[in-house]
Amino acid sequence: MKVLFTFGGMPHYLSAMLDKLQNQGVEVIVVTPEKGNAIIGKGVKMVEDGTYRRIASQEKKMFYGKTAYPQLPEIVREVQPDLIVLGWPYFLQLYFQPRLRRALRACGTKIVIREIPFQTPPYGKIKEFFRRQPMIDENMNVQSTGTSFYIKQWLTAHIRKYCYAKVAGTLNYSTAAYDILPSYGVKKEKIHVTYNSTDTEALLREKENVLAAPPLLPPNQRRILHIGRLVKWKRVDLLITALPEVLVQFPDAELVIVGDGPELNALKQQAERLALSKHVRFAGSIYKPEELGAYMNESSVYVLAGMGGLSINDAMTYGLPVICSVCDSTERDLVTDGRNGFFFKEGDAGSLAEKITTLFASPGLCEKMGKESKRIILEKININTVSQRYLQAFKEIL
Repeated sequence: MKVLFTFGGMPHYLSAMLDKLQNQGVEVIVVTPEKGNAIIGKGVKMVEDGTYRRIASQEKKMFYGKTAYPQLPEIVREVQPDLIVLGWPYFLQLYFQPRLRRALRACGTKIVIREIPFQTPPYGKIKEFFRRQPMIDENMNVQSTGTSFYIKQWLTAHIRKYCYAKVAGTLNYSTAAYDILPSYGVKKEKIHVTYNSTDTEALLREKENVLAAPPLLPPNQRRILHIGRLVKWKRVDLLITALPEVLVQFPDAELVIVGDGPELNALKQQAERLALSKHVRFAGSIYKPEELGAYMNESSVYVLAGMGGLSINDAMTYGLPVICSVCDSTERDLVTDGRNGFFFKEGDAGSLAEKITTLFASPGLCEKMGKESKRIILEKININTVSQRYLQAFKEIL
């Protein structure tokens, strides 16, 4: 089985998953940009190694405003893949590039679209979707305003429907796909939910070393942890805003922020303005599994105050209860309210503080939820189960 993927760069977590597929007998070939990446968020760790074959190709912004690989038809003819896996925005080439369609037909290659999906309205319900869930960018700028936006979304929906009509199957990070893709004409049997995972094997492999090593931080039973890029839509500012209310009941509480990004200085200034410098610790970017594991092992609660990320998976691997809001829908498959964490009211610092204090006030509940988090990772969503879901989907599609 030969599978050709297109990515805008190679994040470390995707590379680990592709290695798994390669080791399970799938011949993996990946197309990535010759220079940097255009669609993956700033600050995401990229890797260059891997057991799979990698093809660097020119990435170009097209007349329709999205990036594409102009040479993809030639790559398809050279590689002759059984399957091609196209994510956003590369699957738009199916509509705008007839050469690609001809190459895929000539090679007998089946098409697979891979999406979360995120900020994708059900077909025919664009206005009501974005009125309920405004589209924002990483800087919290609202995009879903004005007539031109809705015209563009209407066109995108029609193009998306055309592209989905061409697929033999879809790969999706979230069960939300079952609510959205059928409106584009995708049959349920073509929707394959793979979930998404970090390299849980690497994290667990290092756990024994973490437990045996001296602690990185002073002991604290009320330590809140956040891991992620420091961009506005992660809402770390909301977490800092909620902290004083937590400190009223638990004056020894501490917030540890792991990550880097354009909001770092603003967040440090916010902590200083609120006289929280002694309670907020900025740890910087950490990618080494053993060091990342140490911060999780020495924390009590994991909080994601804004947009989703794989940091939830990491925290659950180390048995932490999770507090988050509804974001890109992947968190719904990981966190069950009242079982292994809580959902707070989106954008509400008071609601967030209340959930944190509820856990701090009940160490037994905190421990119970943490055990449930770890069980979900070990049994349901980890790098092995995700790669197996990819493999099973490929077999069914073929």
